[in-house]
Amino acid sequence: MEKQKNRVMKFTQCILGILMVSAFAFFILGEVFLPRENVSEHGECRIFRADWSQVMPNGEQMPIEVPGNCETGHGEWVTIVTTLASDSEDTWLCVRSMQQELNIFVGDELRKEYSTLDTQPFGKTSTMTYVFFPIYESDAGKQLRIEFMSDSNYAGFVSDIYEGDLADIKQYFYGKYAPSAVVAAFMLIISVFVIAGSVFVKFFFKRDVEVLYLGIVILIASMWLLVESKIRQFVFPNTTVAMLMGFLMVALLPYPFLSYVNSVQKGRYQKAYMVIGICTAINYVAVVLLQVLNIKDFFETMTSSHIIILVLIVTMGVTAVLDIVRGYVREYREVAVGFAILMAAGVFEIALTYVVDTVVNGISLCFGLVILLFSAGLKSIRDLLNVEKEKQMAIAMSQSKAKFLANMSHEIRTPINTVIGMNEMILRENKDETIDEYATNIKQASQMLLGLINDVLDFSKIEAGKLELVEDKYSLATMLNDVIIWNEERAKKKGLEIKLDIDETLPAVLKGDELRIKQILNNLLSNAIKYTDNGSIEFTVQGVRDENGFALIMSVADTGKGIKKEDLERLFDSFQRLELNKNRYIEGSGLGLNITKQLVDCMNGTIRVQSVYGEGSCFTVEIPQEIIDMTAMGKLGEKPKPAVETPQKQEICYPDAKVLVVDDNKMNLKVVEALLKRSKIQLDFATGGNESFTMTKEKKYDLIFMDHMMPEPDGVQTLHMIRNDKDNPNLNTPVVVLTANAIEGMREQYLTEGFDNFLSKPINFVEFEKMLEEYLRRS
Repeated sequence: MEKQKNRVMKFTQCILGILMVSAFAFFILGEVFLPRENVSEHGECRIFRADWSQVMPNGEQMPIEVPGNCETGHGEWVTIVTTLASDSEDTWLCVRSMQQELNIFVGDELRKEYSTLDTQPFGKTSTMTYVFFPIYESDAGKQLRIEFMSDSNYAGFVSDIYEGDLADIKQYFYGKYAPSAVVAAFMLIISVFVIAGSVFVKFFFKRDVEVLYLGIVILIASMWLLVESKIRQFVFPNTTVAMLMGFLMVALLPYPFLSYVNSVQKGRYQKAYMVIGICTAINYVAVVLLQVLNIKDFFETMTSSHIIILVLIVTMGVTAVLDIVRGYVREYREVAVGFAILMAAGVFEIALTYVVDTVVNGISLCFGLVILLFSAGLKSIRDLLNVEKEKQMAIAMSQSKAKFLANMSHEIRTPINTVIGMNEMILRENKDETIDEYATNIKQASQMLLGLINDVLDFSKIEAGKLELVEDKYSLATMLNDVIIWNEERAKKKGLEIKLDIDETLPAVLKGDELRIKQILNNLLSNAIKYTDNGSIEFTVQGVRDENGFALIMSVADTGKGIKKEDLERLFDSFQRLELNKNRYIEGSGLGLNITKQLVDCMNGTIRVQSVYGEGSCFTVEIPQEIIDMTAMGKLGEKPKPAVETPQKQEICYPDAKVLVVDDNKMNLKVVEALLKRSKIQLDFATGGNESFTMTKEKKYDLIFMDHMMPEPDGVQTLHMIRNDKDNPNLNTPVVVLTANAIEGMREQYLTEGFDNFLSKPINFVEFEKMLEEYLRRS
């Protein structure tokens, strides 16, 4: 009889439990899905619709979308304007400050200004908040102007602007954001009771309670939700302190959570969690110091806190898998089930935001924090594997790219070396002025071609941000002459005229990277010629002096196809060719303007473009340069003075010197032989590694020039054979690598392999003779 009573009691309790759950389910589902009945009696809050424009520095107005981004940089003021409707009535507008200083004008009246820089204890930006300002019936038809500025990633962002009665707008925000704040407050109260109860048990019963750490997790998470709520300005007297508290909570969150997980796992992985705990402490101190010292705001340093949380998630996932394999997960299977339930609740709350007009962002952190971290840990393991796979693919692609560039460098530079070398012999031995002029033009064209090849082969270096400038003094007239000669022939072939407007009073000698400036001008002139079918091209060069120094201003204007306004923003992208279908017959890789832009930026210059589609374009480059000689350069038709007067020196002559030159290309050997014909040096030549190694064992040389990319053994292998042969008479003979493999980083690699020096092809004859004399003088 007693057992039957107990069964009835249990059945009754079960039914009542189901009824209680159904009652709460009815309440929750009804409030979520049924129509809203408590409509405001005053009115409604709505999005303020208007045609907004951004006022550019030159006074022009550019239409923009609100919400959206404006064109600006960090720390620059942005102005947006619109015109209030002619039938405007008394109302209120509200805009959210995204770490921005705000000045709001109606007509000429400053209606509202917002900034917390003068009141907050530290920081470079104002706190995010909603800014309210009134609009009166008398403002109808007036201009509404909003000026804002921020030294953050939100510098040019404009949020939604709300319109309505002040009470209605606030009521809208309460309805949208209050639920998450209420839940956070509720969880905060629960966490306080959990912590208080755990501390009581610990001190009075001398027992450690694992749930203490979980209570602290909930405390930090709920506190973060409260201070990050978008209605915090209506709750906390000082929103800056509330905002800072949110970042502090994120930075501290890993500590109690790792302590809780370490506790339920009985310290099996304590070393890993200890390392994360130390990193958490260091990160917390560092970000606080950076914020207090106004070096970096929390907004700029929060990535480090996120990284630590991510590492904790991964560690939790790995240790959980290990515990599943080893069977330890049974020790905290209840906690695992609880994690799953909380995760389901969190997912439900996230999905809820897409079903009804309410926002519950962050509530999932309260209901499903643990399972969320567990799931994210497993996902992060896959992400790490994918990252590692992508890393290996990137390494393989980088190696393939380096190999391709090395081969291209070698294959292209080798024939150019022959052309330049043989042309140099013509210049040295020829006495006919006409032929001398032809050869000089060939030399200039060859140097420009070499510059273009270097431009392409070094694109990876520019792309990686490792571009290096080589600044030296140069003749401005000579540089401009080279550029004009290089481009005039191409222009004439298309029936185009290059009109020159060059200031004759410009300084004769400047200091800068002459080659890079040539590259810039050649890219601009080449583009102008390519995209101009009729008319002319105007090349203008001027200079300007101010308190900052001297700047060279160069413009290239054409009467070509022009550029559409919507294409201008993509103009300087790499591998970007505009209107490809229309211009497919025009040669080019799409790298020229991208390289030009990066070169100009590297030299602290600026590049501007003005274009009218169908009429032509004008590119203007301004580059700072140092004046070496103030003498006017004069007309380009006159023979310009060289940038540096080079005194005539005697040709090198070492009749007793013995030099071995190794190269598998016989034309390169002829170039070296011709260059050194008057030096009386005893030259020996080898066309391969084995042949040269045999020669080094039979004869002592004063210097060896060795090509790299030869049939096996290559130059590097041959060098190692010589250095490893202890009986070789050339064991310590200087070996200079003379190679067309001249991409970024090869010099260091060759020196590491054991070469004494490095010369790239095509040979720079001045450097070649200088190096030759340096080593022969030693021996």
